[in-house]
Amino acid sequence: MIQNIGATLLLMATLLQGGTLQAQSRVPQGPQLPRTPRATPAKPQPPLTLRQVIESLSSLRKSSRVEDLISKRGVQFEANPAVLDILKEFGAGPKLLSMIPPMPAPTASPTPAQPVAGILTIICEPRDCAVIVNDMYKGPTSENRKTLMDLHPGEATVVVFANGYEDVTRKIQLQEGKPLEEKFSLKQTKALRQQSASASLLKAVAGLGGIDGMAELGEIEGAGTVRWTNSEGQNEDWSMTFNRRVGKDLVITFKTRNGQCSASISGQSAKQDCKGELKNSGEKIAEQAASLFLSYQLQDVMQALLKRSLIASDDNENRLESFDGPDSYVLTLGNNSLPTDLIYRINDASPAIEVRYSNYMTLNNARYPGQIATGRLNAPPVWIFTLNSVRSKVTSD
Repeated sequence: MIQNIGATLLLMATLLQGGTLQAQSRVPQGPQLPRTPRATPAKPQPPLTLRQVIESLSSLRKSSRVEDLISKRGVQFEANPAVLDILKEFGAGPKLLSMIPPMPAPTASPTPAQPVAGILTIICEPRDCAVIVNDMYKGPTSENRKTLMDLHPGEATVVVFANGYEDVTRKIQLQEGKPLEEKFSLKQTKALRQQSASASLLKAVAGLGGIDGMAELGEIEGAGTVRWTNSEGQNEDWSMTFNRRVGKDLVITFKTRNGQCSASISGQSAKQDCKGELKNSGEKIAEQAASLFLSYQLQDVMQALLKRSLIASDDNENRLESFDGPDSYVLTLGNNSLPTDLIYRINDASPAIEVRYSNYMTLNNARYPGQIATGRLNAPPVWIFTLNSVRSKVTSD
């Protein structure tokens, strides 16, 4: 009897529990919080190549920061004396060098001989460079050349680089027993070209007499001739005397056998007065000659360039180009750092004016071009000012 009562109680408890669970399952559910999506794990980055480690050392400029990258990603290359030397050259510390896995010890078992590609000769211009082939550092060139004889046939990736120059990467095909010569032309980085332009401009200023010399050229007077080409293509020669004051201020007089023209420029205003056979015919010529002579005074050009951002040309460090304004200057310096040629353009739609400076004269501490020839780019000059004498009024007063 007791057993039956116990079984009955157990059955009731089971039924009650089941009923409670079912009742709970029928209770309306309230608003649920949105499920937070699982974050997609970041894809692991591949190990660093030798080139990436070198570039990181160059850009981060701190060995410890590159060590953090290597600890997270590892490297694809192994340590050998050549690799360790190039890493040291780029600032790698002892800890970073210890993180490069060593090369495995050579095994005693012979390996089958592999085909060998023909000799690869790397030529770097304009200076020596370091060479990497298939992520293996092959050392620097010597006298712009590097000869490699331990490569295998097939596609090879060649990287050449040098401090201050943009690195060059090229894929080449190596063939068994067939020599190959590859030439690489390195271009200076933009930052180095800007530094080079600034240095060259300062040399030019120094060659013209420096600050003192530029001040002496602020007020000058002189005499000479102007040769200009008329509408019929014939040359005419006029004698000239001039007085140039600080700023856009010039008084200049032109003379021929039978006439004379005076032209003056003060700020934005200009006027001309011609006499004799030049009256009513020489005013326009005198205006153009005075404007050109004043516009391309070398000391004014140099002062304008000192305020501009300049960059040296890719192929000529003595060719300076402005790049930060609507108008543009291209100034070429001679071997003595004195300006020889100027190309000026007001805007992209306007024709370029070319001015050639030569026959420099000495004025106390300053140098002044004894000849200034102007005209259109790639055409003979139309106006040639040749000076017999120039005197600085700054030092004489």
